[in-house]
Amino acid sequence: VNPLRDAGVAQTERVAALTAIAKSASISVAAATLAQIEACDACLARNDLASILAAQPAADLKALAPMLVSKGNESTKDASKDVSKDSATQSTSRFVKAACVRAIFALPENERPTEASAWKPVTLKTTCVPGKMSWDPKEFTVAPNSIVAIEMTNSDSMQHNLLVCAPGSLSEIGVTADKLGEGAIGKRREYVPDSPKVLEIMGLTAPNATGVLWFIAPAKPGTYPLVCTYPGHWRMMNGKLKVQ
Repeated sequence: VNPLRDAGVAQTERVAALTAIAKSASISVAAATLAQIEACDACLARNDLASILAAQPAADLKALAPMLVSKGNESTKDASKDVSKDSATQSTSRFVKAACVRAIFALPENERPTEASAWKPVTLKTTCVPGKMSWDPKEFTVAPNSIVAIEMTNSDSMQHNLLVCAPGSLSEIGVTADKLGEGAIGKRREYVPDSPKVLEIMGLTAPNATGVLWFIAPAKPGTYPLVCTYPGHWRMMNGKLKVQ
């Protein structure tokens, strides 16, 4: 298991690996984490790494602010336009941009760079309904290319994840996830199918915890399925992200 690439790794292990890298390079953990996010591309650890970056001391984030703002203002390529090939190249900048924006918004408002004042994240909040295998609400509408932050409060008694997928792929992703859950590798991957049609990933969120996912909305208008891919959940626990 690679603590800087794989899913299902405790955050303490990821932080320990990042701290070791930072120490050997004589840089801050924040700088080491940003470098790993850029190297990660579409790896399963990308959202965890983004959350670690956002949790770093304000002084370290402020030191990185010029770089974070620069990357956050870069144009992005949209993986949803062609999910059949070269998805890593197309989606890399989206993940990096989202992580950089998230890190800037982790700073107190009066300490954020003025260059980031044009960023207007849209926060979407949903709750896992206890015993119902459903979210409330489960449908959202956002503008193309908008900065989106989903907060999922798990009020249920079991774990749930949340994936944003390509239009029309709900059944394909769900069936693949069920098959993935039959083996040990499924648990290690937090039941996330290895498919370019999986656009964004919020990993498994424990009961009584809140999962957070920041991402850049697709440029192409359409209806993007939201789905929990814990084995057996997808048929009921799904929703819609409408980009229009």
